Amino acid sequence: MNTTRPQPRRRRAAAFILLEVILAIMLFGIASVGLTTALQQIGLGAVRSAEEMRMQRILETLLTEASKAAEFEPGEVGLGPDEKEVYYTRVIEELELENMDGQPLQRMFRVAIRAEWDDSRGGGERVAEMIRYEPLYQNIQ
Repeated sequence: MNTTRPQPRRRRAAAFILLEVILAIMLFGIASVGLTTALQQIGLGAVRSAEEMRMQRILETLLTEASKAAEFEPGEVGLGPDEKEVYYTRVIEELELENMDGQPLQRMFRVAIRAEWDDSRGGGERVAEMIRYEPLYQNIQ
């Protein structure tokens, strides 16, 4: 009766190969989880950046419209929310400025557009503003 039994060396080699495969799979799993997390953060950053650029373009557009309007009254006016629930407000206030000789500058206004939002990051506020000298925008007859 000749029974062949696996030799201890073969059994140890097979166990060592199995251990190497399990360790390789674990390392690959850990690396892929880290890579997936990094890619997710990059994607979220890109989305936030696109949202901020969109909001900045809207602020600049509303500021241009407000500063060049024919009807120009100081005060605060809510412009309402956009499709992303960002609320815009126009603020116009008269300024008391002087030139270099100490003479008062008449009909100078600060025009500001404020954007406010609430989101999962806690919300925030952005302001775009400029100074308008009203006589520059009047029609010359």
